[in-house]
Amino acid sequence: MGARLVAHYEEIGKELGALGRMKLAMLTHIPSAKAQDAEDSPANVQLFQNAIAQLRKELKG
Repeated sequence: MGARLVAHYEEIGKELGALGRMKLAMLTHIPSAKAQDAEDSPANVQLFQNAIAQLRKELKG
């Protein structure tokens, strides 16, 4: 459970650092510490993908 969500955290961490990880937690309401236990449901995966797209726009400009 949560492998895809954890992978999203790793991806955004490499790309945008700690600020990106923090903002991802704020947007998804699933902190990185709980991502492993969260379900990789289609809704959660879509939530993370949408949040990452938003962060890329905001933080990479």
